[in-house]
Amino acid sequence: MSSHILRSTAGAQLNLRSQLLFHDNMRDNPNDLVTSLMSWNLVHAHETSHWVRFHGSTIGVLLTLLRATRDSLADYSIRSLDSDDRSTFERRRKDGIPLFAWNPQATAYALGSEMADNCLTWLSLHRTYSVLLGFEPLNWSKMNQEAMQDSLTLALHTTWRQWAGRGMLPLESEDYAHVHSFKPLLNGDEPITTRLLFECAGLLDEGYHFRGPYPGIMERGLQRMWDINRRGEYGEPYRLAEAMAGRSLSQSEVLTLIDFALNPPLPGLHEGVRTIDWRELYPPYRFLFAAAAMADRHTYGHSEAVATRPTIDHVSDFFSAVTRDTDIRIGSIDCQLTEDSHLRDIADPRRSFARRMMGIPLLAAEQLHNERRADVRSISHFGSLLIDIDGYRLLDPGAPDYPWWFFPPLKVINDGIFGWPAERLTLDEASELFVGSAISSAYDDVVNGVGPLGRDHLPAAPFRDRDEAAALNSMARFHLGVNIGWTG
Repeated sequence: MSSHILRSTAGAQLNLRSQLLFHDNMRDNPNDLVTSLMSWNLVHAHETSHWVRFHGSTIGVLLTLLRATRDSLADYSIRSLDSDDRSTFERRRKDGIPLFAWNPQATAYALGSEMADNCLTWLSLHRTYSVLLGFEPLNWSKMNQEAMQDSLTLALHTTWRQWAGRGMLPLESEDYAHVHSFKPLLNGDEPITTRLLFECAGLLDEGYHFRGPYPGIMERGLQRMWDINRRGEYGEPYRLAEAMAGRSLSQSEVLTLIDFALNPPLPGLHEGVRTIDWRELYPPYRFLFAAAAMADRHTYGHSEAVATRPTIDHVSDFFSAVTRDTDIRIGSIDCQLTEDSHLRDIADPRRSFARRMMGIPLLAAEQLHNERRADVRSISHFGSLLIDIDGYRLLDPGAPDYPWWFFPPLKVINDGIFGWPAERLTLDEASELFVGSAISSAYDDVVNGVGPLGRDHLPAAPFRDRDEAAALNSMARFHLGVNIGWTG
């Protein structure tokens, strides 16, 4: 099963399957150290932007919980198999038949009604994740819209039920998460995806490096390359926004639109919301409505020539104006996402692997949404922090109050080497988190695939060591309950 990935234009990537950031360390070029440094800074800004916006948005929190719910369901389904059913599952898997699939020949449908129900729920969770993020296209001409709406509803309600009171709001007896009015805009044409909104924002965050103190020392080719990238795929949301607004927009204005788009009010996360219209849930549609509101310059306008960032009130007032004109609301996180306080809490070996993996993004999200409540621009215009006095606190990782949650803590650098913040995790704790990520991210392959476990979302170095690879495979077979592993 392929990974869901957010990439920079230079090839670095935040892999959402494992929550690992893949990138190279800065390659020192003694002939042009300044250009090497600035080029690395652009990639660093783009990839950090993905982490901040994904986990600092309501849609990102929902996607994280959708993922956690499907992993828990996969784990429960495998463990609930008796010896005969497990033999059937493993035999059919070797014959190329997965446990969970939309195909009626999937093994789950031969293992009783509970397993069949688990299959449909898991598939709905996975499809909703992929559709909302933009990795499964909305083919309206061939789609059964009623079935898709039911699938979205099942995924949202199952997630709320699973996390009620321990990451989402308590679920009262009358509460039922429901998606309604599932229908297309623009006659079914889907010009952008949520993924492209994240990518465009990351590119615009890079753009702040061409302001502030840097332009005087930056090699001009970097600016030209950035301009080329903005005219490419990652710039599609920018061009669409200007078309909807009927005027040219500054990068600050487009970042405000993206932030509005990525923060719908969600059942289980936003107080008082149980049902939601598809046009209010789906980030690309939210983006279209907000961009149309930009047509009135008096409603919102901001130029970086005047100030690096808009004021807090400026952004908040625009969000209110969009809601007033369209009924499309801005969402918030009105619950405690986690009781963890430190990364070390999550590395507890007594925790299940799935809880370890999801613990990091939920702890980061808890902190990032605190940042949003204090100053929405710390998320909406994150790139400006990298050249602004307000961002000085991001510079010293050794400081006791360093806001680590702005940066992905687990990384893969250079030739597939696993990295972690030594100030916050010991070697043993980092190893526990790596194993947790590897095992929990394998569930998709186990239930929806038929081959060996994928590992393109994991660091390569541990698999090059025969003893380490054997230990990981032994652990995977023990905890996943299936005789499969990673191949070389």
